Amino acid sequence: MVRKASVRVRHEGLALTSLLSKPGTSIAHSSQLLEFTRDFHIREAAGKGLRLNSGIIPLDVLLSGGLVRARTSEFIGRLGSGRTSLAAAFAAAATYRGEVVGWIDGANAFDPASMITAGVDLARVLWVSVRDGSISRSLRENSSRPFTRRQSALLKAAELVLDAGGFGLVVIDFGDLRYPIPQSSALRLARAAERSGAAVIALASRRMCGTFASLSLAMNRVEASFGSTASGGPAVFDGLELEARVARNKFGGSGGQTVIRALVDPIEQHSSLSAGSTKVTSSAKIRPTVLHGSGN
Repeated sequence: MVRKASVRVRHEGLALTSLLSKPGTSIAHSSQLLEFTRDFHIREAAGKGLRLNSGIIPLDVLLSGGLVRARTSEFIGRLGSGRTSLAAAFAAAATYRGEVVGWIDGANAFDPASMITAGVDLARVLWVSVRDGSISRSLRENSSRPFTRRQSALLKAAELVLDAGGFGLVVIDFGDLRYPIPQSSALRLARAAERSGAAVIALASRRMCGTFASLSLAMNRVEASFGSTASGGPAVFDGLELEARVARNKFGGSGGQTVIRALVDPIEQHSSLSAGSTKVTSSAKIRPTVLHGSGN
């Protein structure tokens, strides 16, 4: 049974705005943040050998084996672009190996039935629902914009989960939030991921973590596919064709892309790779994970 927690965020003494952008911030504080940033980037190369794969062969090939653990990755794209479906594939692979997954849901898009269809073991999932009604009064009073308030609640929930430890994957669904998170918050999230050793996936319509994201994977829905069960029969919805493009990768491989077919009926994966090419073309077929709420 999936574990669900409704988070009430307490925000005393914890500023989620960038130190560099706050009026009156001392030069010493700014220098300290820049020193932390340099230190983080120097240590970032240490995790190259630790990967979390998705089980989707063309995608794992594109990502040189999967997501780097202890780092933050971004799946960015419009609603319906397949970003949640892809995150569900990684969650399914993690729970299959016996790992525990944390899913911070700020979009009200987590659907247990769809996750089961995707192969996720819900007994190994902590589902944290962060909605406007669950945000504490102190956080609402200290934030000027609704989007900023929900961002702060999501980040605080993610930090609590990561600090608890024991998670192989933590997914943060920012939903339709339009504003990138402050640099100081992105650094704190990256540090928490590094301490815990978990792979962190941020789902959003645009880049959220700036330079502290090791991977930015741009998702796009290419077209809907239709098929027929019999010769001359009516065309029925068969699934979606999705494009995944590496917009940014600190470990190499930026610009590569692959096409994935998410079908209604799961079919064994097949791939066709061009040796020495950064572009991966495939006909990979995965289980559908069209989620309720804000879409996949």
